[in-house]
Amino acid sequence: MYSDFMNRRKMRTVLQIACIFLALMAMLSACSHGKRADNAGNGHLPAEPAEGSRPSVGETEENGTGHTETETGDPAEDQSDKAEHDNISGNGGAEISEEPELDDFLTLDEFFKNHDFDVSYDEKQEFHERTYMIRGTYDMNGDGEEDEIFLLIGTDYSEGSYIEVNGKKLTIGYGNFSGETRLIDLDSRDSYTEIAVFDDGPSADPVLLFYRYNGEKVDFVGSIDRYSLMDGKGRFISSFHLASNFHPQFYSAWGEFRDGEYVTTNHDVDQYIGKTYEIDGSGYFVPLDRMPGDLGEYLQHTTWDWDSVREFNGTEAKILNIYVSEDDRTLNWFYIELANGERGLLYFWIGD
Repeated sequence: MYSDFMNRRKMRTVLQIACIFLALMAMLSACSHGKRADNAGNGHLPAEPAEGSRPSVGETEENGTGHTETETGDPAEDQSDKAEHDNISGNGGAEISEEPELDDFLTLDEFFKNHDFDVSYDEKQEFHERTYMIRGTYDMNGDGEEDEIFLLIGTDYSEGSYIEVNGKKLTIGYGNFSGETRLIDLDSRDSYTEIAVFDDGPSADPVLLFYRYNGEKVDFVGSIDRYSLMDGKGRFISSFHLASNFHPQFYSAWGEFRDGEYVTTNHDVDQYIGKTYEIDGSGYFVPLDRMPGDLGEYLQHTTWDWDSVREFNGTEAKILNIYVSEDDRTLNWFYIELANGERGLLYFWIGD
C-alpha cells in the first residue's frame, strides 16, 4: 500500500511539472503573438512601411502638421539661409547655373538708383577739356552706414581719374568719360551697390565701367556696352549678343563678371533657324541665292554701300542660317528668306 501511495505521489508531481511547463509555453506564445501585432501597427513599435511608400534617400514626407521632415524626423531647415553668399563673380549671391530667360532681362537704366551726386566743373572749359568733381554719400556695402564718395573724372583720355570711398582710393585710368556717374545694383542677392562710370568710347561706342566698395577697398568689377540688358541677379546680355531687330528677340550668349572680366556662356542659336520673325529697322540686305558655307564666305559678299540698306517695318523673314562661332558670339550675320521668296544676307551696323 505504501509503495502504491508513493508511486501515485510521484505521478502527481510529474503531472504538476508538466502543467507548469505547458502554462509557460502558452505565455511565451502569447507574448510572441503580441509582438507580431505591434509590428502590424497595433502596438508601440512602428510598422515597417510598404516598399512603394518608403521615401528614397534625400526624399522627404509630410508629418501631417504642415512641416516638412527629413528621414531623421527633424524638421527640414530652410536651406536658403545656409546658401553661400559669395558666387563665383564675387557679387555676393548664390551662383545661378540654369539657362536664363530673355523675359527676365531689362535695360540697364531700370537698375539705376534714384540718387543724384553733386557734380561740379569749370563751365568755361570746352567739353573735352573738363574735369568733373563728383561727390555724394550712400551705403555702398549694406552695413547701414553712409559712405563718403568722391570721383575725379577727366575727359578726352586725360590721366588722373580716380574713385575714392571713405578715403580708399582707386585710379581708374583714362577714357572718353562723359562725366555721368550713377549708382546701380548689379546683383540684388548681395548687399552691394556699385558705381557706374560712363565712357563714350572712341567713336560713340559707349560702355559702362563698374566699381564696388566692399568696406575695405574699391575694386573694379568690369565693363559692358551701354545698351546691354541685365536681370538684376548678376547676369547680362550684351547688345552684341542680342538680335534686337528681330521680334521676338533672341540671344547668342549671356555673361557675368568674374574677377574683373566679363565671362560669357554660349547659348544655342540653332533653335532659331527655320523660324519666321518680324524685322524692324535699317539693315543691309545683299541678295544671294546660294547660302554661304561659313562666315568667311559670308563676309566675302558683304558690302557697306548705302545702296544695300533696306528699311524693315515688321517685315516677315525666315532665318535660314545664323553665322556665329564658339569664340565670337556676335549676333549680326544672318541668311534669310523674305516672304516673296527672295533670299540673301542680312546684317546691321553695330559700330566700328
